[in-house]
Amino acid sequence: MNWVLLIIVLIFVITGAIILYLKKVPHGWVQWRSGVVLKFLPPLDSLPVIELRQSLEDFVRKQYPKIISSLPVHEITDVEIPTRHGQIGARIFNENGTDPSHNIIFIHGGGWCVGSVDTYEESCRRLARQTRLPVISLDYSLAPEFKFPHAHEECLDAVAWISKNSPQLGLNHLPLALIGDSAGGNLIISTMYDSAPEVRSTIKKMIPVYPAVDSLNSDYYSNKAFAKGYYLTKKSMSQFTEGLINHREDLNDLRLSPINQPAMHPLPETFIITAEFDPIRDQGEAYASKLKQEGNSVLLKRYPETIHAFFGLKGFGSRGIEAIDDINRFLSDQSIGGLSEL
Repeated sequence: MNWVLLIIVLIFVITGAIILYLKKVPHGWVQWRSGVVLKFLPPLDSLPVIELRQSLEDFVRKQYPKIISSLPVHEITDVEIPTRHGQIGARIFNENGTDPSHNIIFIHGGGWCVGSVDTYEESCRRLARQTRLPVISLDYSLAPEFKFPHAHEECLDAVAWISKNSPQLGLNHLPLALIGDSAGGNLIISTMYDSAPEVRSTIKKMIPVYPAVDSLNSDYYSNKAFAKGYYLTKKSMSQFTEGLINHREDLNDLRLSPINQPAMHPLPETFIITAEFDPIRDQGEAYASKLKQEGNSVLLKRYPETIHAFFGLKGFGSRGIEAIDDINRFLSDQSIGGLSEL
């Protein structure tokens, strides 16, 4: 009997130690899957950006069979969209919803230097399946091969073209919802500000996910507190920025710091998503406050126990799936639980 009790105690002790090892971080607790990422995946500064890009593409390519089998989508089509710099690729995920309310344009993150429609296949499949709306994922040109403002101009042109020519993609003329994470969040915000009025009028919803909105100010608490140890690091952000810009003066451009854009009202209804342990968390939340002060309709939700890149990825924990569900609720004008105060 004593041996049985001892074994039970040992199991509890070992389980507790594993949970503590995986979930405890210097500033609190993360979801256990995010803990696995932090313990066993190298941070984004572990490789130069071009090598990092290839490494991420190779990693996702190995996951492809599982992603495709677990997240089937009714129809997926690769297309080309014209821009001033030539054609860019896009992938349309269409779950064939009975009465779609929007066409979603998704612009991926990756510090403007890494990422593609392939690496964001899982997130976009989830988004299409949950919302049952068409999702157009843009594959813009990456730095350092294509410096600022190349990608910004491509995305601006692509959104304008889609807003006017969606039937050529097999889609109906519908209001647009712009969604982008990290650098993609920056790209959808700068696109919204720079679009011609007739294009902007078609953008009815905007969802920046932990957006990069302030390239000039590094004094945010989250920037300092989470500079190391949380996957996205201060060093990796510096590598991405150096890869993107031609000169330091580029950082003064409002497209890289849209938080400094002059007040514009009304903007599309906006839902901003941030991660608890993310160095760029506070700039996204400051941007939400700015929009609110300007009289715009804006919601903010900080997802607890999360790190940068959690959005839409099961491997980072259940909060990424929750964020997809919240986006669906936002797009269908339902209430969202756990919103942060503004």
